Amino acid sequence: MALDKRSEKILNDVAPAWGVCDYCDFAEHILPCRAASKIPENSKSIITMIFPYYLGEETYENSNISRYAVVPDYNNAMRERLSDAAEKLALINEGEQFVAFCGNSPFPEVVLAEKSGLGSKGINGLLLTREYGSWVFIGEIVTTMKLEPSTPCGAVCDGCGKCISACPTGALSRDGFDITKCLSAISQQKADLTPEQEKMIISTGCAWGCDICQKACPKNSHPRLTDIPEFLNDIKLCAESGDDLKNRAYGWRGRKVIERNLKLFDDK
Repeated sequence: MALDKRSEKILNDVAPAWGVCDYCDFAEHILPCRAASKIPENSKSIITMIFPYYLGEETYENSNISRYAVVPDYNNAMRERLSDAAEKLALINEGEQFVAFCGNSPFPEVVLAEKSGLGSKGINGLLLTREYGSWVFIGEIVTTMKLEPSTPCGAVCDGCGKCISACPTGALSRDGFDITKCLSAISQQKADLTPEQEKMIISTGCAWGCDICQKACPKNSHPRLTDIPEFLNDIKLCAESGDDLKNRAYGWRGRKVIERNLKLFDDK
């Protein structure tokens, strides 16, 4: 079944690109999290959406945080948009349930987006799209309505390996991704940093996250800019000691983690 024009308009107003996949493809691969209890019984389809956040290279000059953290906390903006859309879709499609998920999702979102025809998985494990590169967030609406799945878009990543060569810690290889070596993961860990990990963070000039593999990707050379209003306001290029962490992605691990990382640059 295809969505009617009113339903399509609701989705088009939420995100610049969306697609559909069958729920049955993921029913046995639900991730263990509290949000899984919200999945409707008899779910049949998943509507997946991407939210681009790229602001242009000149915007990021001298930034000390990962690009996804420069914009206001994406979970808040996406959650509001997705929940509002789910409510409207339920009113139009009487008798059907629509439940929104983002952030702590019970689904493997990159695979979900790939199945929904929005892009393909890159060597670094991120979703790579044709228009926006990998500078996107992912959210979804699960529904009891049976919808026609989208056509896969085919491979976007051409396997050039430039992300592997650029990664300073060897976290990427042809054999897969080692999260224990990933600078983004290291910068977010609550456990004490080793001297080697501290040096890794200092070497990047980034106190939260890491964009090195993404910046090396040829598919990210000319991505389309975001036009999502929530990502164009309250931009913060640099994290600072004493920041108000409300609505900032680098605050989700608590003040101690980001303050620890910032102090590394003060002490160097």
